Amino acid sequence: MTNKKITKILSVVFLVYAISFLVHESLERPRVLILHSYYTDFSWVNEINVGINRVLWDRPYNIRYHYMDTKRHPSLEFKLKAGATARKMIERWRPDVIIAFDDNAQEYVGKYFVDDPNISIFYGGVNADPAQYGYDKASNVSGISETIPWALAVDQIKEVLGKNARLLHLSDDSPSSEAVHESVMKFNWAPFEFVGSKQIGNFNEWKAAVKHAENTVDCLLITHYHTIKDPNDPERVVKPASVIKWTEANSNVPTLGFARFFVEDGGTLAVGLSPFEQGEVPARMAVRIIEKGITCREIKRQDNRLFTMYVRKSAFPKRFSEKMPLEIEAFAHAVDGCYD
Repeated sequence: MTNKKITKILSVVFLVYAISFLVHESLERPRVLILHSYYTDFSWVNEINVGINRVLWDRPYNIRYHYMDTKRHPSLEFKLKAGATARKMIERWRPDVIIAFDDNAQEYVGKYFVDDPNISIFYGGVNADPAQYGYDKASNVSGISETIPWALAVDQIKEVLGKNARLLHLSDDSPSSEAVHESVMKFNWAPFEFVGSKQIGNFNEWKAAVKHAENTVDCLLITHYHTIKDPNDPERVVKPASVIKWTEANSNVPTLGFARFFVEDGGTLAVGLSPFEQGEVPARMAVRIIEKGITCREIKRQDNRLFTMYVRKSAFPKRFSEKMPLEIEAFAHAVDGCYD
């Protein structure tokens, strides 16, 4: 056998060995599934991913992202199919950890793996009581809550409108909004007069509510508006930006949102909890499970603590006051949340 043939054989053997080694290493790596209720066209999702990547980017894990896309497709039929698809993928891939975001991921996927001894579940972005998904007594679940900062909203409204404002909350009628509706109704809005909370199904109803508010309130609190239906086609969702742009163009009542997407869609001012924290905290919990060998029972569930602010500078004088408070502008700049 010639030296050339021997070299070729050794090269093939080395290549086979290297591939086998890499495959083995990949299979042995901890498997982490990042499960989102929504899709990457939603800034909330992308900012959560930034938080996750701050923690996991250099970890030797096998990481997979899965997007259920239930914001653009809010029908029950679609959610059931999206949940079934995600569960089948989990049963095939068998991740060690599932990090699940927002309520649909819990309702249609996470709760089916409660007390699974081979999977740890960490959640973020959950509006409902975790007990709704069986998480309160689960041995394999922990996470961080998503509590909208109503108290911070009170402070900002005082700053820009004074203490005598009448407030009305508007949202779509999605399941996530049901939990928000309960939360906003329980909150003590003093010294303001809280007129009420409306969950709205279609765009005509939304327009009517906004128009009626012109004579009854001084500020609209707007949370989720992403499943407002086309009144001529109940299967079609009106583009969220269209909802907010219409609202801003057809009402003189100032509006306050609670996430970056509100200002991105044309709103003037938003205060919200930090999506980066929502991503970072469950990711750090996952690292503790994988690298420290502790159990979910040892990881205390957390309340969100960090907040953000976003503003559209050009619209602020028309909607609130001639002079924007320095703290609002500074806070918004700090999170790259200042829009012209």
